[in-house]
Amino acid sequence: MGRPKSYDREVVLAKAMALFWERGFHATSTRELAEAMGVNPFSLYAEFGSKEALYDAAIERYMDTVVTGHFGRLEAPGADLDDVRCVIDWFGDNGLRDTSGMGCLIGSMSTERAPTVDRSREHTARFVDRLVQAFTHAIDSAVVKGQLAPDTPAESIAVGFAAHLLGLFAMSRARVAPGLIRAASDWQLACLDAWAMPDSPAASQSPPPRRASPASSKLVASTQPDQSGRTQVTR
Repeated sequence: MGRPKSYDREVVLAKAMALFWERGFHATSTRELAEAMGVNPFSLYAEFGSKEALYDAAIERYMDTVVTGHFGRLEAPGADLDDVRCVIDWFGDNGLRDTSGMGCLIGSMSTERAPTVDRSREHTARFVDRLVQAFTHAIDSAVVKGQLAPDTPAESIAVGFAAHLLGLFAMSRARVAPGLIRAASDWQLACLDAWAMPDSPAASQSPPPRRASPASSKLVASTQPDQSGRTQVTR
């Protein structure tokens, strides 16, 4: 009969996830992982098999905990326009938080490992698909509730939000100026509001729009429709 474990798998996995999130896969050694997890390297390999398998398990935990924590409200049956605004608005302030430099574990993986590792590419695709489906669900629900126009292109907007967030995660990781991160999110919210129904109950109950940051004001002021009616951004 084997010796009982002296550690809790979920606890040590959470510690590994935090280290991978902070430093990435390649910059994190097995010795550093074992130290952060509070186990010896033998126990690490006995429990997870390899560094790569531990990384995959950390990604799964990230999806189950962090991603669900941020985007689960969009997947809930009652999700609507207020939830979409809340999520985009929250990430718009990401540059102001102490954790700004962490970015997103899966977003970082998408550039570090997904180009060459099939498993990481699959994780990234699943993450993006989940974001698109979550936003589509909430936007479709907002249309049904009369918060958005009947012809609102829910999936197209959802794809735009997913792309926006992936870019925002990279900006946060690189500690880009918080005003630029805020401006990018303000622009996404403005595009969403273009489809809002002004007489809907949600519109009358929603809080007043956020005052635009200096960066977003300049961005909005620099956009003008060209002769074809398309909006052009100038500097």
